[in-house]
Amino acid sequence: MLFSERYGHKKTVMLKKDEMPNHLRTRIWNVFHNQIFKKAEQEIENLFIDTSLQFTRNLWDRFLKGDLWAFDKLSPLYKVMKIKESYDKLKWFEIYDFVEYCLEFIPKPTLKPKEVIVYDINKIFEDEKAYYRIINEKVRPITSEEEIKEIEKALNIHDKFAPVQEHLSKALDKWADRRNPDYANSIKESISAVDLLVQIILGKEGSLGKLVDGLNIHPALKKAFNNLYGWTSNDAGIRHPKSKEPLSCGESEARYMLITCSAFINYIIAKLDIANSHK
Repeated sequence: MLFSERYGHKKTVMLKKDEMPNHLRTRIWNVFHNQIFKKAEQEIENLFIDTSLQFTRNLWDRFLKGDLWAFDKLSPLYKVMKIKESYDKLKWFEIYDFVEYCLEFIPKPTLKPKEVIVYDINKIFEDEKAYYRIINEKVRPITSEEEIKEIEKALNIHDKFAPVQEHLSKALDKWADRRNPDYANSIKESISAVDLLVQIILGKEGSLGKLVDGLNIHPALKKAFNNLYGWTSNDAGIRHPKSKEPLSCGESEARYMLITCSAFINYIIAKLDIANSHK
């Protein structure tokens, strides 16, 4: 925190969901310029630069929907300049689309590994008080740094729990969709991830409400998750709705379930690892 913020001369205010001030837009560009476009501007022939040039061509065609016939006639430097001109015209949500596109198709090699680039962008988001962070290579609404780590950890569990990861990843996508969030199904995917985890660990099929008793955890935790499972399955629930009434769940409930289920998954796996290490 700088002097002006420490002593109240400059207020630190979180940006709104749809805010994209020029300084944030510029700093996002700077990351990708340094890692990709700066090399693409050079006309020296080598693998690093060739892959960067191919990336700029694909970006112009697939993301920016530009005219390739004219683009191919430009020098490398002017190609990057054209991309920058288009970038500066993007709407706030399209900037985040740009970030996701670049992270998905970033050429190899780059100056830094992808995870370091993600760290750099998240640091910018944090510095500029952006509403979003990158989790699992997608731009998601902000949670605390501890909560982000909990979700990321649950998304990177052992391969034998791949179906659990799949449900959790869907929960994250449905909750974080900036244009069309699906909170009810996000909750369903979160609790399904826990449900499936317990089935895999116990080697039995059945509902979480019945199987949770077989876990070696405190009775209070069993009861808590039994209640959560019951909430998602009751008359106005999410898993098996029996009512035509609108579901009483929104962003807050979906976020809570995603974080809680991620933490529970990490807790159960940690307990399992400890138990196995003592055998």
